[in-house]
Amino acid sequence: MTDRLLTPSKITAWLDCAHYLTLRHQVEAGTLSIPRQPFGALAQLLLDKGLQHEADCLAEYRRQGRSVLEIPARLRNESFADWIARVGSPFDAGYDVIYQMPFVHEGVRGIADFLVRVEDEATGSITYEPVDAKLARAEAKPGHVLQLCFYAEALEAATGTPPERIHLWLGSGQVQSLLTADFRSYWNRLRGQLATLLDSETATTASTPQPCSHCDFCEFFETCEHEWRSADSLIYVAGIRQSDRAALESSGARTLSELAVRDEPVDDLQPERLRRLVEQAALQVEARDDPGPPPPFRIIEPGDDPMWGHGFDVLPEPDDGDVFLDFEGHPFWQADAGLFFLLGYIVRGGDGDWCYETIWAHDRDEEAAATQQLIDFLVQRRAAHPGMHVYHYNHTERSALERLAADHGVGEVALDTLVETGLFVDLLVIVRNALQVGTESYGLKHIEQLTEYARGHDIDQGSGAVVEYETYIGDLDPTHLDRIAAYNEDDVRATRALRDWLVAERPPALAWRAAYIEPEEAKPELDAQVAALHAFGPETPEHLLGDLLGYWLREYRAHIAPKLAKTAHDTPSLLDDPEVIAGMELMGQTERLGKNDRVLTPAMSFRWPDQEIAADLEPGGMSSVVYSTAGWSRWVFERRPTRPSQAGG
Repeated sequence: MTDRLLTPSKITAWLDCAHYLTLRHQVEAGTLSIPRQPFGALAQLLLDKGLQHEADCLAEYRRQGRSVLEIPARLRNESFADWIARVGSPFDAGYDVIYQMPFVHEGVRGIADFLVRVEDEATGSITYEPVDAKLARAEAKPGHVLQLCFYAEALEAATGTPPERIHLWLGSGQVQSLLTADFRSYWNRLRGQLATLLDSETATTASTPQPCSHCDFCEFFETCEHEWRSADSLIYVAGIRQSDRAALESSGARTLSELAVRDEPVDDLQPERLRRLVEQAALQVEARDDPGPPPPFRIIEPGDDPMWGHGFDVLPEPDDGDVFLDFEGHPFWQADAGLFFLLGYIVRGGDGDWCYETIWAHDRDEEAAATQQLIDFLVQRRAAHPGMHVYHYNHTERSALERLAADHGVGEVALDTLVETGLFVDLLVIVRNALQVGTESYGLKHIEQLTEYARGHDIDQGSGAVVEYETYIGDLDPTHLDRIAAYNEDDVRATRALRDWLVAERPPALAWRAAYIEPEEAKPELDAQVAALHAFGPETPEHLLGDLLGYWLREYRAHIAPKLAKTAHDTPSLLDDPEVIAGMELMGQTERLGKNDRVLTPAMSFRWPDQEIAADLEPGGMSSVVYSTAGWSRWVFERRPTRPSQAGG
């Protein structure tokens, strides 16, 4: 029956989650009911945004003067096959664009967003090529391309002519075009796998649910969660990775409770990594047996790892000028742009009370002004309070502020100086490397249970703030902003409560981190130069030069920021990261040889544990090296040895 065929959306979900099709087959076989749960508010918002983007694309085709055939909608209780029969074959009617064309082909059914008429200038032959409207802004995702491959193949079957190209109309407004032939082989192989899944006997093959990106939008999430909870799944061990779970399950430790008492080695799991996971699971079992707050925790003893156990080393001394910061943003404010609509923070006033402040932005110009206002405020406050710092939880606020400054061309040099000299303090880095806590997550809402802070807002999570702001866009009722501000204020006050708790728990003999970190190198004062050039007005050569000034600095920061963030992780958690060479040990100085074995300047030789690394990290040649020392991220240029030690390499 065609109504039980696979759809492109099912295929995309299957790419993220192999268990998804198992559950769909059970529904179609009548052995499982879809849980009666409302479609999540954020998922619904994204669906609505996607439909709006599709409608905007349709309007643009019409604005261009193209003739559009809009396929009549499927009738109520009409089968998919009957709908296709009613639509017939519209390809000879000469329309420039066919909108919402249904197809069934080789066990898959789907509805193409747009089919666009293409004429070969040399031969005059006419073909149609599929175009899908997607909210993604940068580039196509694998699932998107595979959907288009299906439409291309169905078009070839319907018209006898294969489309040369497939296209994605991205949320950025750009159309990404791909050669169909480049993906045909992969699609054919995948289609073969799908054919076996459609087989009624194969459809009952057991699969197990695994957490993935599709969980946030899946109708079966509650089904899987119930299964995980009933099985006491290892997925609830905070910080555990899929490779850890696979190794533990192979060794017989299949539950959180079993891991908590594990005292035997595990193949493919380093002893130190296993010890940390066992201690984490034991704390969570302890918390489960005594669920009242605060959760149990232990302070990690410092050792040889430059980060693990050294979290308190990067905690600076409290200061009356300290700021606690949190942002709220809408990633799909528009199809081509997100918006940080609230920059919230608390500061201590002259009376000693902590005051909550908000900077709102309701469009891109206001976002630029808010960015400049916040940077100016931080510069002025540091001038008045040299020992102050800006505290946030996770790197998002600092990274977002750097991106905002670069995107809008405001305050870049000033912010760069603040970042390089240690103004921003990420409390998540401190928590992860100073403590193990009996919680399933190290997110703020879990870790703040260590403190006595009690939240008072009625928005449950960050995505709730996005949905609330979307509602505000629709009706402009300021009470929505009040609810968002209350949620945001809770976050910044919880961050302060956590900082104060950490200060109380830190070893009293430990020295405070320096209030001011000396920067690696001075940079020219670009802000004043950019402002002077922009004063010449848009489209002038001077204004364009102002846009270009600082380009390489922005590119450098965009390139280096995520790498610097990685240096804050402990070694075992980085061993599975192909972009990092983790656990490097200095072997000493060695000769570095050039052409004809000519001795060059000395180099340093290292060794490291066996690990998979990206091709561009293979030893040899010039490269940028990012490393962590004394709890602070730094980077240098070095030439790696052309004949490295073989240990671990």
